[in-house]
Amino acid sequence: MNICHVVPIYLPGILPGCSKYIRDISKGLAGRGHSVTVLTANAITGRGWVDPLHGQYAPVKEEVIEGVRIRRLKARWQITSTMYLLGRVADVVSTHSIGNMVSLLSAGPYLSKLSEEFQKEKYEVIHVTAFPFALVWLVGKACKSLGRPFVCTPLIHFEDPSHSNPLLWKTLRDAASVIACSSYEREGMIRRGIDPSRIRLIPMGIDLEEWLDSDGERFRRRYRLEGKKILLFAGTKNYNKGAIHLLQALKRIEGDAKEVVLVAIGLAGEEWKRACEGIGGTSLLDLGYVSEAEKRDAFEACDLFVMPSRYDSFGIVYLEAWKCGKPVIGARVGAIPEVIDDGKDGLLVEFGNVDQLISTIRHLLRDADLRREMGEAGRKKVEEKFNWQRNIGRIEKVFSGVKS
Repeated sequence: MNICHVVPIYLPGILPGCSKYIRDISKGLAGRGHSVTVLTANAITGRGWVDPLHGQYAPVKEEVIEGVRIRRLKARWQITSTMYLLGRVADVVSTHSIGNMVSLLSAGPYLSKLSEEFQKEKYEVIHVTAFPFALVWLVGKACKSLGRPFVCTPLIHFEDPSHSNPLLWKTLRDAASVIACSSYEREGMIRRGIDPSRIRLIPMGIDLEEWLDSDGERFRRRYRLEGKKILLFAGTKNYNKGAIHLLQALKRIEGDAKEVVLVAIGLAGEEWKRACEGIGGTSLLDLGYVSEAEKRDAFEACDLFVMPSRYDSFGIVYLEAWKCGKPVIGARVGAIPEVIDDGKDGLLVEFGNVDQLISTIRHLLRDADLRREMGEAGRKKVEEKFNWQRNIGRIEKVFSGVKS
């Protein structure tokens, strides 16, 4: 098959969850002999969708990475920035249908000439991800004008108001097939009018082979963390991901557990920076973005992975922790209780309940046998269920059923 994936950001940019998903399935499908193209913005940072002066851009329009062809279309920053500013200064539009359009297009990126690309390249399968990016609507609009079927993996966060945009849901109803990553997501789609016969349930996965060279001791030596008990967080450091609550917990834990250190990986905003004030210098290792190799080393090094988020459609990071045999803590929200088997491979807490988070962290840190038992249960689950070596064929089957 000649397959096209459309995603907001791709390599050499830092990959968010939706882009990591596309990277993994692209490699898997290319390994099965399919021709795979990733269509993305020429900007490799979100700022490049709105700001040509300070955004970062890929140096070439087209290249092959890991056996996958990457084509980059120009991001129409004028449209995205105008819609963003309009949404900020004209709150009244949010009460009318035009407000849905403004909200959607301000999320970016706006890629030019999608219809021309689809006509010229004659892709047999067009697949787009994810909510709430404007690309979902743009791809649906282009495919409708051409009479071409498309597949969408929306990765819906039902708790996020931006994912409720009616234009996105109209596009989803027009899709030939929709991939849900959890039963929670599937049932939520059905309640909102998506035809159940078009929904395919295929869970997230990771590429097991990528993790063969992970080295926790290398990470500990690099940052002088020998003898420390490491809590790991990996994700956008904001309130919705539970990062602020984790910092609040750390401030109280560090007073009676000097050997504990939080390693935090990911983009930090002003809210995170303010919350870091008052935390001891030896209790927090704030790394920002790191390479995929270093991230794997960090997962191998940690004693416990903690991300009590309320905005996740699945949570690839939990799978990554389990691959390294580490227990996890997540929030009892959305699809997470479906991913984490509470009491078996991790523990669940109520989102925002810092006292409960503290007691759960302390409980696991004090019981090495329980951490080992939960980590091994998670490792087994990943190896048996949540990996692309096992699940890529299911994606292939969906695409085969809708190819034009």
